[in-house]
Amino acid sequence: MNTKPALSTPDALLHEVDARMTQALDNFFQRSRIAIQDTIFRVLADRMDTPHVATGQTCLDLLNASPEALSAAFADQFRRHLARPETFPSHHGDPAPELQLVDDDTLKRQLAEEKLAADMTDTLRADMLPLFRRIQAVQRAKQGNNTNLNHPDAYGPLPVVRALSRALDSQGMSSACGTFLLECVRAPLLDTLKHTYTALNQFLGMVDLPDLRVPDAPRPSPSRRSEPDVGHDVLAHIQAASAAGGTGPASGGFPTGLLQGATPRSLVDSLSDWHAFPPGPTSADGETPALVLRQLQQDARQAGTGSFDLAILDALAGLFEFILDDPAVSPNYKVEIAHLQIPALRVALISPEFFSDDQHPARQLIDLMGQFSRRFPEGDATHHSALEQIHTACATVLDDADHPNEAFARAHNALAAWLAGEDARTEAALNAEVAHLEQIERQELGTLLALENLNDLTERYPAPESVLRRLETAWVPHMASLYVAESGEGPDWRAACQTLQNLFLSLQTPDSDTTRETRLQSIPAINAALRQGLLAQGAEPAQLKDFFSAITATQECWIRPALGHREARVSTFIPKRISQAQIESFADQVPAPQENDPALLQAQQLIEGDWVDFDPPYEGLATARVAWVGVRGYLLFCDSEGEQRFSLDCEGLAVEIRTGRARIPEQSLTRNAMLRLKDSLVNSRT
Repeated sequence: MNTKPALSTPDALLHEVDARMTQALDNFFQRSRIAIQDTIFRVLADRMDTPHVATGQTCLDLLNASPEALSAAFADQFRRHLARPETFPSHHGDPAPELQLVDDDTLKRQLAEEKLAADMTDTLRADMLPLFRRIQAVQRAKQGNNTNLNHPDAYGPLPVVRALSRALDSQGMSSACGTFLLECVRAPLLDTLKHTYTALNQFLGMVDLPDLRVPDAPRPSPSRRSEPDVGHDVLAHIQAASAAGGTGPASGGFPTGLLQGATPRSLVDSLSDWHAFPPGPTSADGETPALVLRQLQQDARQAGTGSFDLAILDALAGLFEFILDDPAVSPNYKVEIAHLQIPALRVALISPEFFSDDQHPARQLIDLMGQFSRRFPEGDATHHSALEQIHTACATVLDDADHPNEAFARAHNALAAWLAGEDARTEAALNAEVAHLEQIERQELGTLLALENLNDLTERYPAPESVLRRLETAWVPHMASLYVAESGEGPDWRAACQTLQNLFLSLQTPDSDTTRETRLQSIPAINAALRQGLLAQGAEPAQLKDFFSAITATQECWIRPALGHREARVSTFIPKRISQAQIESFADQVPAPQENDPALLQAQQLIEGDWVDFDPPYEGLATARVAWVGVRGYLLFCDSEGEQRFSLDCEGLAVEIRTGRARIPEQSLTRNAMLRLKDSLVNSRT
């Protein structure tokens, strides 16, 4: 179980946040050295020219010989930033104090910093903002002088990247080498910040201060890593059709040039004559609402409307055809969506980026209505309430024809707010499952970080196999339990890390009498800390005796060489300079990077609110909503009401996708229609 933090003041909490952020950086290169080296080898495999090999060699030498010094410099630079944040500009695009000319290497470094920070900021936004709101709440609760409080952005990726860049400079790396290393640390640094932000948010979420009120704001969705919006292709078709003076192949209409003598008229000016058609299915099949845009198309041609307006109209008509033909949208929702045809046309005529911007307010509203169709299907207890909200949203748009963009935005915000209330109601029933999965994730992450610490120390400070095995079975579980109890790398965790490092140092033969005396004096404190940790895990006397006998036998090798029992030591760390020949050999052995597993990539891109279809049903659900996404890949699924639920990790879901038992549908109604429209345009040209 997690225990509430003993820290009772905002000052102490903010100090602990600083300490935990810095602790994560103070171990970065020890934990990530192998991953960074592998990335360097892969880069060098593609760039085997002499300058790149020399640069990579320098980076490998430093990583191999001085990971601890690099991490210490990284943490030190971040501490300086926290002490004086004005020396680390916290926003992209901050103006320089004065205009300066820089050389190519300096410019490349600056661009590398900005690119890395911007990429991580975009990826980590959903993890950062909830934490930053909590930090602001703690800062507001702080009594006394607040002038020295850091803005939450002080903990963001940009100052972290700049602290890393300055740390590399402080270690004597050239600008070119530093830039190269920045390009190779993205993945491990991203993981480090993601885990740290999540752990800090959980830590602050356990705080019980009377004045601590976290702003009530929705959790942002992480950005999706996907192909460029297909709407760009549709917009390009519109522009091409307009330039050719025709309506384009999707409509099958006649070029406007055939309307001899007609005076072109702005289509948007004529829309005031068109009103929303009556609700209900009015098409021939009695199911699909009438496509009023096709009716409007005939009048527009006869009125001599300009080719660009006709191309917009034709593309939008095709878009709504596919939306209203989508079997995933139930009839009642289709009727409401059909009312938005004319307002959407006004928007598209005024701002054609409607097609290329999937965050356009009009598209966001239509997409949200598509989500409502899945979330509140016909026959569901809340269907009628949801449909009333949809009707109100459409009325908001229809009643403000003069300001369509603003009307769509207001309608979307109101509908999203109502949905957030429904989510809060259903999520209350999921709290126990979410807490359980978060506990599992903390246990796994604590174990992983403890093993990384152990492996790093093993490589740099040789120790016998007997000691390592006992540490794996006894001390690693202790550190994992501390990570869970403190919701991250708290004071006890940091103390356990220091104890582990002191233990490894005590196993090394001293190189001088002074070092020998210092280590002899440190052994009682080390043993006391180890005993306390083992007892906390419920160790029996026999287990304690076995554990300390292995350690004592190793220490006796240098304390009393004549009596000590020597055992072969385990270490793969070779702190020597790597030659160019070795780099070339390693690079030749590195396989070409393989494409990411598409099924796993799909699973990893899911966000809260997305839907997954299962055939046959999984745990009784044929379609399930993602209710929670964990930092370690766990997913919690539920039905519309949140009553039926099950958990599945991304790897498990990827297996279901590969075997055809699961399918992740396109979550955006407008994007799905845009994809079909693009295919229609391509087929019409062939």
